[in-house]
This record gives sequence, structure tokens and C-alpha cells, in this order.
Amino acid sequence: MKPSEHDRWQAEVARRLGQGVDLEFSLAQFARAVDAAPTDPALQRFLAGLVEAAAAAPIDAWRCPMPDCARLLPAGVASTLCPFCQADYKYEGVAPAREQHYRLVGETSRDIRWVIVIHGMNSRAKWQEAFSWEIANRLSYSAPVLIYKYGWATIDVFARWLHRRLARRLGERMRIAIEQARQSRHPAQPDIIAHSFGTLLLSQVLEDPAFADLRFGRIITAASIVRPDFDWDRLVADGRVEAVLNHVGGQDAAVPYAQYAIPGAGPGGVVGYQGQAVLNVRADSFGHSSFFIPENLSLLISRQGLWHGFLTRPLAHFHPPGAFVAEPHWQPAPLLTRLCTRAMAYALFAVLAPFSWLRRRLDP
Repeated sequence: MKPSEHDRWQAEVARRLGQGVDLEFSLAQFARAVDAAPTDPALQRFLAGLVEAAAAAPIDAWRCPMPDCARLLPAGVASTLCPFCQADYKYEGVAPAREQHYRLVGETSRDIRWVIVIHGMNSRAKWQEAFSWEIANRLSYSAPVLIYKYGWATIDVFARWLHRRLARRLGERMRIAIEQARQSRHPAQPDIIAHSFGTLLLSQVLEDPAFADLRFGRIITAASIVRPDFDWDRLVADGRVEAVLNHVGGQDAAVPYAQYAIPGAGPGGVVGYQGQAVLNVRADSFGHSSFFIPENLSLLISRQGLWHGFLTRPLAHFHPPGAFVAEPHWQPAPLLTRLCTRAMAYALFAVLAPFSWLRRRLDP
């Protein structure tokens, strides 16, 4: 057997495991996929080797013997009558033909169930409409998208008590949406995409005991201002969150300074999250809002895109370019420095609060 043949066969196995597709197949189907003959003894030995290594399991399958049908019979169906052509095998004097099938040991791909997107501050979040449009056009199935808009956050970011108020509103809206999803027979755990200040509000919802009943699928944070030591591992272990992708911009000039002005914030969107259950991925050329430039967004949620892959593929085999492990010993900036910068922020808050209130009345 040529080494190149073995490599090609192994690559096909890796592709199926990585994408979570076509995990069950017959010898003939696999042979067609790798441009080989099903009678090739080397290919048969290769598949037998997968079984011996417990990387695949053998499955007995049965096919209708009638020439005009020849369809694979569903598992568990009685072998006396074809559910497709209605042939009575006993009457015809024939029996179903046995076929050897294999099933790779791995997870199947998942659908994007439904998505909640949460924008950052000072944004009308036009990218969210673009995201909804792209999802609707790129997927072969319906995936509802809830665009959560909490309004323009300006001086609100300087006050922790205003964070809590915004986070409570977000949590309450999520609870309503999840209940509506249940009533519509959608899964109760939405996937989440959050950006910038929206990531901080999401983290506060996850930490609030009032919303401990909420469960989520896979979460993507982009340009996150959540602290690197936020305990994502506990949330994953407790079943609150399925998995987390932290998409970091290598040219993000805003995130590093968030902790100096915004209480509870941190540079998770630059240095990454420290949790073992988190996948950190850096896009070297991205700035703070580059994720949502139309051409970048289209690429991220395309079939081969990072976000689409994270939301749909088995994560055990998901190793995208740019993945990195955060430094384990991150420390916040010196307390005195943060107190000084936040005092300046509170002074600015006091001066601008009346104008902010007026703007909200005129342009909510």
C-alpha cells in the first residue's frame, strides 16, 4: 500500500470527525469518497484497523434485494417486508442482503438552534441586521435570531449600579425569549454572540442568582471586556453554558483600557480567558469592531468560517488557526491607578448625566 493512499484515507476520516458529518458509511461509500475500489484489500484492512483501534464500530445493515428498489432498510424494521417497495420477501423467496457498515466514534455536527446577539456601547448595531440576513441566507434551515438592543450606553458604563440594571433587563428579556422558544418547540438553550460592553452585561447575567435557571448553548464573545479570570469553567461544568469562543482582535485599541474606566471590566478581548473550557482565537489584523465589517462577518459565518464552525462542529476536533492559551497569572491594573481613573470617570458622569438623560428622552 502506498503511504499516500493511507494518508488520503486518514484525511477523509479526520474530515468527517472534524465536521461531524457522514460518520456512518458503507465500504462502498467510503471507497467512492477516497477514489478507491471497495475490493481493495488495503482499504478493507484500513477500515478493519479503525475497528480494532476502537476508532470505529462495525454495524450490520440490510438492503432490499428487489432490483427495482435496492434501498437500505431502516434499522429495527422487520426483515420480511420492504417499507419502500412493499415487497413481501417470503412471498418473493428472497431475503435482505447484508452489508457491512461502519460508524466512526465521534460527535455529529449540531445545528445553530437560535441565536441571541448583544451589541456593544455607542452602537445602533447595524451588524446585527446584517448577521440576521446572512444567517437566513447561508443556512439550509431556520435559525431565529433575537437582536437584543438595550439602547445607547454612554456614561452608563461608568456606574456599576447602572450595569446591574441593564443586566437585569437583559436577563429578563432572555427568560421571555427562552419561554417563547419552548412554546415554539425550539431548543431552550440559545447560542449567544456578544460584543464589547454586551459581553460584560452577559457575564453579569450569568453571575446573577436571579437568572441561575437560564441555560445557554455555545457563546461567542468578540472584543470582550470581561476579566480574563472570569470563571467560565464553572459555568460549563454546571451545564449553564455548553462552550465558549473568545474571539480576540490583535489590533484592538479599546479593550486594554476598559478596566481603567468601567467597573468590573477586564482585557479578556486582548489577553484571552484563562479557563480550560474556553477556546481563545486571535485575529491579528482585527480592531475593536472589525468582526462586524460586512466582508469579515460574511466570512466568519460562512460554511468554512470560524463562527459557523464553532457553532456547528464537534469541538473535540475543532482546532482553528489563531487559537492560543491565555497566560495563567493575569492581574488587574494597580488598584490606585484604577481608583484614580474611575474617579475621573465618575466626575464626568456627574457632569454629563443630565445631558445623557435628555438625550435618552429625545432619542431612546
